[in-house]
Amino acid sequence: MSVSTYFVSEAAVRNLKQRAERRVSGVRSAHMSEVVAAALGFRTHAALRAALDGRATAEASKPSNARAVQRLRQLGYNPPEDLHLLPELDRSYSPFKTYPLRKQRGVRWNGWRNLMVAAINAGLERRMFGLSPGEDWWPGADPKNNGGERGQYRFTFDGDLSAVAVVSAISGDELSIHVLLDPRNEQVEADFNDGLNDGTACAHGWLERRLGAWIQDGGEEFSCKRAMQARVAAVKIKPHGYADLGSFIM
Repeated sequence: MSVSTYFVSEAAVRNLKQRAERRVSGVRSAHMSEVVAAALGFRTHAALRAALDGRATAEASKPSNARAVQRLRQLGYNPPEDLHLLPELDRSYSPFKTYPLRKQRGVRWNGWRNLMVAAINAGLERRMFGLSPGEDWWPGADPKNNGGERGQYRFTFDGDLSAVAVVSAISGDELSIHVLLDPRNEQVEADFNDGLNDGTACAHGWLERRLGAWIQDGGEEFSCKRAMQARVAAVKIKPHGYADLGSFIM
């Protein structure tokens, strides 16, 4: 997928609107809904709602403050040209600096990406979790109690390879996901193991859900036995309603 690919849920749209409202005063709530929709590339808020109707997420443009300012002016406001209502999500964010999303992706990145996408797709299909904040449905999950227990599930990768995944809820409405491909036995866990002594490949990453739905850039961990790396990297698999690359937010 392109680094510009972006998906939002109804909850993410609400969170973006709340962020925008904290940045400027005197804008009616209904007008701010129109501004956020415009920032996401929709002509109207009604069009955004229609795109989300019956869906967990909708594909949108990444937030554009230029589009937001233009819509505010169309609605009769006079915002400054450099008004920054929303994070444009074209980079990753840490407490001390920002840095651009990486565009060059090699065999290791593709292997990591494919294991993460396969694990997330499987978790969504099994209704272990969803793509909106608080949608933690695995046994023992408890969003009100530090995420509760972690969840474990199994799936098949590339048709015939067994895999196990562990999902945990962490701060910021994110999910931490560990994956182990071809585990040595059923007692081996995806997040507590002896690495490649216990499986063919292992991966870890974070799924963002508060401001949209995407796998965060910059936090990937991946190890793979050399004989399997090309196969893992070559698998064709599409994310189900989220982006495979987006901002890392700390």
